[in-house]
Amino acid sequence: MDLVHPDIDRYLTARAAHGDPVLGEMERAGADRDFPIVGPQVGRLLEVVARACGARRVLELGSGFGYSAYWFLRAIGREGTVLLTEGSAERAMEAEGFLTRGGFAGRFRIEVGDGLAIAAALTGPFDIVFCDIDKHDYPKALPIARRLLRLGGLFITDNMLWSGNVLAPAPDDKTTKGVVDLTRDLYASEDFVTALVPLRDGLTVAIKVAE
Repeated sequence: MDLVHPDIDRYLTARAAHGDPVLGEMERAGADRDFPIVGPQVGRLLEVVARACGARRVLELGSGFGYSAYWFLRAIGREGTVLLTEGSAERAMEAEGFLTRGGFAGRFRIEVGDGLAIAAALTGPFDIVFCDIDKHDYPKALPIARRLLRLGGLFITDNMLWSGNVLAPAPDDKTTKGVVDLTRDLYASEDFVTALVPLRDGLTVAIKVAE
């Protein structure tokens, strides 16, 4: 399902052009491998909201080879840090290379392993928790974000329209169920105010409004 008219998508992509050679290399790598990245449209939104909330400490649950982290690092200044979590040691090494060549050495840390398990051992507060783990585990990320975020912090989750599958999920589709369940939980939560942005594959931006 095309979530956005192809002509509109091309227009948005053109407007999101950035001229950053390392980001461009990462985008080509994602396309060549058919590896999902948030892309420049969502990347720009991540940079905007990180700047808007004055983010200095960001946690990523699921980082791939570091594309979304790159956009956060553009936003958070030299005093900021991004903690990446990634299940693949190979992709974690790639992320380190890309982010270092982007000029962010010393401003990020990468932990290899299950993002939820790593986050369970962390202490806050974080300004942003970004979620892009396996979709069936999405509901498990909300309690972690609730615990680790500061008041006014943002919980951002990618793929929340899941190629339109959220409209009529199959009964045995655990992946889509995870996306739908997290969406329901966010909108029902009394300590988050949430908006679902229909950009690319959809992402929710939820601000923590109560402890």
